[in-house]
Amino acid sequence: MNEKEIISQLRTGDTHKTLVKLYAHLPKVERMVCSRGGTRADAKDLFQDALIILLGKVKDETFTLTCSIGTYLYAICRNRWQEELRRRGRFTQELEALPEEPQDLAALLAQEQRFAMAERALQALGDTCLELLKRFNLLNEPLLSIARAIGLAGEGAAKTRKYKCLEEARKRYRSLLAQGSIATIKHI
Repeated sequence: MNEKEIISQLRTGDTHKTLVKLYAHLPKVERMVCSRGGTRADAKDLFQDALIILLGKVKDETFTLTCSIGTYLYAICRNRWQEELRRRGRFTQELEALPEEPQDLAALLAQEQRFAMAERALQALGDTCLELLKRFNLLNEPLLSIARAIGLAGEGAAKTRKYKCLEEARKRYRSLLAQGSIATIKHI
């Protein structure tokens, strides 16, 4: 189904198959939102808002899409997430510098594989490390507060534990990357 067929089906009200096809773009939005302190639920809400906006736009016969539908949905979600972060008081300049949607399928698949490996490496760390890294990196809590919350002696202990957790995550990620490279070579 190409872009024109998708728009045509949205205009005629035949939306079920079309929406299923459009949901293939949700993982990109989830990665963007989760990397900026949001949750998958936040990403799904944003994506549904973007679909509603798209549905409203395509009803107007004069509407012409000047980019891919995936790029259009991603841009809507990115802009709405910026607004949400501003509203929450956590806006950063990093979000404005996000690259646009990758166009190369091979690059996108490789990126997805690296994300999956990074997630596996983090999940293997254990609850204490995950909690510490989440509180420090996502919630921007001070180390002393983190130390108290997870039962460490003090700020120095939290700093040391954070360093060790990051090093272990890096080690596991590199190991998974090496295993992935070997698996890729075997399949060639």
